[in-house]
Amino acid sequence: MKQIVNDTFTLWQEEGRRVIPQNFEVFRSLVTQAKDSMDCGKYNMAAVYGEMAASYASGKHCGLFISQELEHILLSIGRKAIRGSIDSIKRSSFYETPKNVLHIATSMGSIGGHSRMLWRWIKQDTERSHSLVLTRQAPKVVPQLLRDSVFNSGGQIYLLNTRIGNIISWADWLRKIAINFDLIVLHINSADVVPIIAFSEKEHLPPVIFIDHADHLFWLGASISDLVVSLRGSGMRLAQERRHIEPKRNVLLPIILEPTQRILSRAEAKRQLNIPEDSILLLSIARAIKYKTINGISFADAHLPLLKQYPQAILIVIGPGESEDSSDAIGQTQGRIRVLKETEHTSVFYQAADIYVDSFPFVSSTSLLEAGSYGVPLVSRYPYPSEGSGVLGADMPGITGNLIRVQDIEEYTAVLSHLVKDAEFRIFLGEATQRKIAETHIGNGWQNSLNQIYSYVSTKPNVPVTTNVPDEMYLSEPDVYMKSIHDIQMNADQLIQWHLPLMPFGERLNHWLHLLKKHGLRNNPINLLLPEWFRSRYYSWLHSSQSS
Repeated sequence: MKQIVNDTFTLWQEEGRRVIPQNFEVFRSLVTQAKDSMDCGKYNMAAVYGEMAASYASGKHCGLFISQELEHILLSIGRKAIRGSIDSIKRSSFYETPKNVLHIATSMGSIGGHSRMLWRWIKQDTERSHSLVLTRQAPKVVPQLLRDSVFNSGGQIYLLNTRIGNIISWADWLRKIAINFDLIVLHINSADVVPIIAFSEKEHLPPVIFIDHADHLFWLGASISDLVVSLRGSGMRLAQERRHIEPKRNVLLPIILEPTQRILSRAEAKRQLNIPEDSILLLSIARAIKYKTINGISFADAHLPLLKQYPQAILIVIGPGESEDSSDAIGQTQGRIRVLKETEHTSVFYQAADIYVDSFPFVSSTSLLEAGSYGVPLVSRYPYPSEGSGVLGADMPGITGNLIRVQDIEEYTAVLSHLVKDAEFRIFLGEATQRKIAETHIGNGWQNSLNQIYSYVSTKPNVPVTTNVPDEMYLSEPDVYMKSIHDIQMNADQLIQWHLPLMPFGERLNHWLHLLKKHGLRNNPINLLLPEWFRSRYYSWLHSSQSS
């Protein structure tokens, strides 16, 4: 089996080295189009090309985790396109300890650790008022928990893409909103160009913090951030080594969790799930994209050796939903594998679990922390040959030292077997994990870490010096594995189609006619000609009318 693993990684490396230069050329062409459009004074189209370039780089790895060239173009767009707005805005001073915080995100959903961290942050940090700008939320509904946390703090929510306009006018509005706050916190998606354009001139702006929640991907935002906040050690190393973030403006903040409320014993939770009380429940929870079949071995298949050896063992996987990849393994274990779709209601599963097994090949840090906070021992796979790919594995301040990381399926089976057989060790490890998570990620422990960041960035902001350094493509770790781990299926036509609503009407029409000729009306409906703001307003109205 180890030889199979080694052969797999050799193939992954070869595939990465073959594909990355191709992806890099596509990225470069989009960056060039952004610059050419800017030079012609077509600032909104330049911004759209910039977002297309970043979207491509975050979905199809190009040997880059940051592009100083692209950020330089976006900064130039902001300085040229909203120059008058920049000159007219004045703000004399800010509080040393911020009282009014503005969070900026692209969009937020009800499922996922990214959204949970934001609303938990606001709920925990009761000494301040928190407002939220969402650059691309509509027509999706803002999660109720997030709405409540903002309004209860005395803050407001702004939806940029329901306002008549385009990327440039939204960036202009964002800057006018932001100038009234003491601190800006960016939770943006990897390709969101609006804040970079809005904050192209730092004068009179409050300090800007960037939350590196997608530390395994290419992202935009380093050029406007006084402080980059990493959520784990491997992300911090990558930020400094590959994103050129100076150590003095890179700090660590644990992911925040809510205090654990265990209201059911394991036996009671199992009864609610119709699981035998004397069973050993292995649990895994993550979004569907984090589970992937590798070399014909699905996530469920990887547990067959253990489940066949221990008839009392049961595996529940929440996220992927039913699929052909798991059907054979389910049959071989007489239904002792359950694969369920994504759900917000996971508490009873965590309380029933005896062992938590991380998603694979894409780790789920928040789920690991949530499971560990219930006193469940944690196991994660790290099959990579060196620590150079650390950002692809699981590590967090509150689980480092207690998380069991294994390299291959043989070691995985052996570790799980030990946990199944040794209840005393299982309970000891779970309780140790729970204590460390509570100290680091919950309540006052987490608040102390946040207060230190507030104090540091407010009194000693380190505004970055932006340079137009040529992008350098890497063919090392973790780059060569990204194709096999995280690769979004997209081509040039799909990328254009996704961004049509953001384009000025003339370019939108020309690109739509080109797509129509190639792929037909069925694949390119006429509603793609509607601008983003109109589509957002219309679908928001449609959603509200259907739900009322």
